[in-house]
Amino acid sequence: MQTDAVLLCDPCQEQLQLVDWKERCPYCFTADFEVENRVCTACRENPPLLNRVAAAFDYIGPGASLIRHLKYSGKPYLAKGCAAYLAAQFLELDWPMPDVIIPVPITFTHWFERGYNQSRLLADHLGEILNKPVQEAIKRKSGEYSQAGLSKKQRLQLGSSQFSIKKDQQLQDKCLLLIDDVMTTGSTMRKCAEVLLQDCPASIYGLTVCCAIN
Repeated sequence: MQTDAVLLCDPCQEQLQLVDWKERCPYCFTADFEVENRVCTACRENPPLLNRVAAAFDYIGPGASLIRHLKYSGKPYLAKGCAAYLAAQFLELDWPMPDVIIPVPITFTHWFERGYNQSRLLADHLGEILNKPVQEAIKRKSGEYSQAGLSKKQRLQLGSSQFSIKKDQQLQDKCLLLIDDVMTTGSTMRKCAEVLLQDCPASIYGLTVCCAIN
């Protein structure tokens, strides 16, 4: 079986440096924020639903290559290495340890095409590292089209009805950690948080491998 060492040469692996979270807005992870206020204008005007969000890498270079190969090239084994970087960034962030790790779901169509949910694989490996349970608490409406070709405005206009919380999740008063592969506008994380809040968790944090937010 191939390994991620075949995919990335030594110089590329050396470029995989974690994003400095102190230089980003803690609520949407954009670099366009006011240092003195420690929050960007958009998040100040629209209160976030998640306590914090972050990513290990920006969606460029080797980090973006990892995700594209994991997501579109049938290389699920890359999730283990990506999860190690997620764990490293999680420890840098010094967030509270989650009670439950929750992967962002994909549609059945996407699962059928790939044979796996890359976010679930990332969550499983991260759960092993942190020794925390993984729970598929959210389901996604089937038949939804891909957001890959949508503009930022179109993504933000999508309703939250595509997501719903599964029955009997027992998330009340728990600290939740949402896991996804890429954060583009933050709309998916927000929609997942909306449905999770129905179960009254104590807090919700969101962590992705890459961030494409400008």
